[in-house]
Amino acid sequence: MRQRLCRVCRCWHDTDQPWPHNCIGHFGERGPRSDAIPLPQLIRDGMDPLLHHGNGLYYDSKSSFRRATKEGGWVEVGNEKQTDTRWVDPVTADDVGQAINMVNQGYKPEIHGTASEGWSDGA
Repeated sequence: MRQRLCRVCRCWHDTDQPWPHNCIGHFGERGPRSDAIPLPQLIRDGMDPLLHHGNGLYYDSKSSFRRATKEGGWVEVGNEKQTDTRWVDPVTADDVGQAINMVNQGYKPEIHGTASEGWSDGA
């Protein structure tokens, strides 16, 4: 026997039985899952003490750290929206098959050097 937890009544129902009529409401359109865990979303202002390199003071509040940065005329970097500008050449199944055939036919890439080239072993 297999059971599933109902999100409406929070009871377990047998999956081989028809779903109870009163509990069928949650099979409608799905929205955000904010109702699953009714907890507030909090962003704390506190942090471990951090040395501000602009004025040499320690701050344990994010807002006071940012305020000191702004008052000093400095710019906080790293909090801007990240955009991925890398372009990746997609590898297709044909490329992989061609590489496997080349290796099976005895192909070995030409070696131009090693990572340790130019380093002495101390002798």
